Amino acid sequence: MRRRAFLASAGLAALAGCSNGGGSGSTATPTATGTGTPEFELRAVEATESTPLNDPTVFAIAVQNTGTGAGTFVSALEQRVDGGEWQTAGELEMPLAAGETGEWHSPRFALDYLGTIEFRLAAFDETWAIDVVPAEYDFGIRYATPTGLFVNVLGGSFERTYPTAGNETATNESTATAEPTPTPTAPADGQVWAVMRVDVRNRLQEAQSVPEPSTFALDVGGEERPLRQDVASDPYESGSLAGRTVRRGELVYPVPAGTQARDLRLTWERSYEGGDVKVIWTK
Repeated sequence: MRRRAFLASAGLAALAGCSNGGGSGSTATPTATGTGTPEFELRAVEATESTPLNDPTVFAIAVQNTGTGAGTFVSALEQRVDGGEWQTAGELEMPLAAGETGEWHSPRFALDYLGTIEFRLAAFDETWAIDVVPAEYDFGIRYATPTGLFVNVLGGSFERTYPTAGNETATNESTATAEPTPTPTAPADGQVWAVMRVDVRNRLQEAQSVPEPSTFALDVGGEERPLRQDVASDPYESGSLAGRTVRRGELVYPVPAGTQARDLRLTWERSYEGGDVKVIWTK
């Protein structure tokens, strides 16, 4: 099969398609380029069933000229989000000799928001869909938000008492002032503290708000653990973050004794004007 260039890709930089579609048996209105009569049939649409946030994906469309002459297959490619209105994403154009099958590959797409994206090849009225699912990262891998923040859960440690004993002071990274270290505290019997480090970076020049601590959730064995910021010696804090600067701090949760790093799932989710996002960090 020949790989064909994508023409007029307007709109596709934000969306991508998936799911398998078989030949419909329909034919598009051909554009003849010589003797004989071209006739086009859809052979396949090939793509994945789902894709995580920010993870590039592609799809491919195969069309065969089953007629007796060369011609150019032309069709609008449409898209819609979560059952909304169809919009034109671009135009697919594929010159094919008689009997030739051509394969068109979309550009690579990274999707910003959760939801379901549908595509339609207008010439055959062929549709397919993709589910955009939460991103899953190892601890230490950052997620780029649609607004220009990098959010990262660096990992952490398990502590029987926290913070550790001593007369040292902690520095509040938001105000750059020294604050007394909280009194060492032990969790309830049968539990330890999971101290998770969060790093948020503003890659823009202008200031913007960082996520609230409450938008992070730690799950152990399917059970969400309560957030205990009163225990943290260097608590992660929300608020405004200046351009090109970093906010780093701790999220502290009581977890069952014996919990290991691979048992932890720390989730962050948020709603934006353009849609919802959800990211999960694990080991």
